[in-house]
Amino acid sequence: MKTLKNTYKSPEKHFTVTKNDINTKKELHLNILYHEIENFVLNIISENFYFAYPVPRLYKLQLLKNAFLNDQLLIKSRIIKFSDSELQLLISVINHHSNEDPICNAVFKFDLISTISNAS
Repeated sequence: MKTLKNTYKSPEKHFTVTKNDINTKKELHLNILYHEIENFVLNIISENFYFAYPVPRLYKLQLLKNAFLNDQLLIKSRIIKFSDSELQLLISVINHHSNEDPICNAVFKFDLISTISNAS
């Protein structure tokens, strides 16, 4: 008998800090980091039709460390809340060479269409 295996893998994105992404202290500009995170979130939900507003709403942002020139960053996602009314995604940015070293965490919220239709 064949069984189905759970083959779902959380989306990931690799990002290398280049000369164009840093300030005079060779630290990653925060606006570039946020832009990468936001684009990552938009790519995750772009094909899903269940979201009322496919624009991510930033709920929480924790900047823990700086990233520097030539750092290889890994952006990962995880669902932390899923209900009839909303979805919350936790986005973690870690240094690819030291997986225990988070650079930043962000939580994005999305309202589901069923909530909007019930309100009208």
